[in-house]
Amino acid sequence: MKGPTFCIVGAGLAGGRAASALRERGFGGRLVLLGDEAEPPYERPPLSKAYLAGELARDKLWLRPAAAYRELAIEWRPQTTVSAVDLKARRLRLTEGSAITFDRLLLATGSRPRALEIPGSQLAGVSTYRTLADADALDRELGRDPRVLVVGGGFLGTELAAVARRRGCRVSLVELGEALLAPLGALAGAHCERLHRQAGVELHLGVTVRSFLGGARLEAAELSDGRSLPCDLALVCVGATPNSELAGEAGLAIDPGVVVDERGRSSDPAVHAAGDVASWWSPLEGRRIRVEHYDNAHQQGVFAAGAMLGDSAAYDPVPYFWTEQYESLVQEVGFCAGEGRAVLRGDPESRSFAVFHLGQGRLLGCVAVNRFPDLAAARRLIASRAPVTAELLGDAGLDLRAWSRAAAEAAGAPAD
Repeated sequence: MKGPTFCIVGAGLAGGRAASALRERGFGGRLVLLGDEAEPPYERPPLSKAYLAGELARDKLWLRPAAAYRELAIEWRPQTTVSAVDLKARRLRLTEGSAITFDRLLLATGSRPRALEIPGSQLAGVSTYRTLADADALDRELGRDPRVLVVGGGFLGTELAAVARRRGCRVSLVELGEALLAPLGALAGAHCERLHRQAGVELHLGVTVRSFLGGARLEAAELSDGRSLPCDLALVCVGATPNSELAGEAGLAIDPGVVVDERGRSSDPAVHAAGDVASWWSPLEGRRIRVEHYDNAHQQGVFAAGAMLGDSAAYDPVPYFWTEQYESLVQEVGFCAGEGRAVLRGDPESRSFAVFHLGQGRLLGCVAVNRFPDLAAARRLIASRAPVTAELLGDAGLDLRAWSRAAAEAAGAPAD
């Protein structure tokens, strides 16, 4: 194929979206998509929700069917890893021995789960969770009605605990902090904690696992307070580490993600990064951040495709995340952790409420529980940087969506 060669390392959501967007934007050169899994690019959020619950078919995970990549002349290479990037020669060295020369490169290598470096962590029955293969393995394990221990009360840990409980398993959850889902703030976190307790999840807060115990396989976990929890299966959900080693070994700046500018370019302008591995400057936060959520990988993959084609726009999204906790859809826009005043709208007892986080006269973030209209208004206010007061946000009689449109227009931003 004539024209330049664009390579994408990482066939997850960001890499898959970028490859498709390049073709949709008219890129006619050679396009190579390298991924270490056997499956075509797929969506990960259902792995801890509908797919694991048996409510979503496997082929519904794919961004596109495998045949679509051939139709788009995308050289998708599954189960392929890159051993080195030679920036001077503009060449990728593959683990199997061959090489590919590129004109532009996108690193969408994602992240990997952190493991617990404690005694017994290598026992059968102790695992992390990220891939479709992990989901299929866990599905088989849950079918045996194990005693499940989830280590970590963040988004992934609480979602896995909820699915395991829905499937009838006995579930314990251990969290070092004093609350679940700390990034959501105290009110939303307390709401999710009540849901888990009501569902029968045994919560152990303020402690951690000191060691895993067993013979041929896992039998129990020893906690930091000396107690022992019997368990047949332990799911370690204690965060993720960016897969930035390839970039660092090539000489690119990392922090530990791949440092990129407002156009997604690394310290070498021919190399871009997107998704979990990318560390980008957030004008909203006034600092460099990495976001390990679906919406960022989707948006940044498409954005990176445009930047590789020469677009000069800056990446400035309002971060969005959602989690499903039993019957509650919990959605977040912006940033709700850290300093700032929290303003409640609605009644947590009704299981429909929103919490707005204010700082220096503008909205920083919002968590909405079963309350999409408030979330939509919050996204508009954050994006427009419109001034707002706690009194307005807390006024239950105010049509917040209509008011936010007017406020965004007054701030000189599009209302939608």
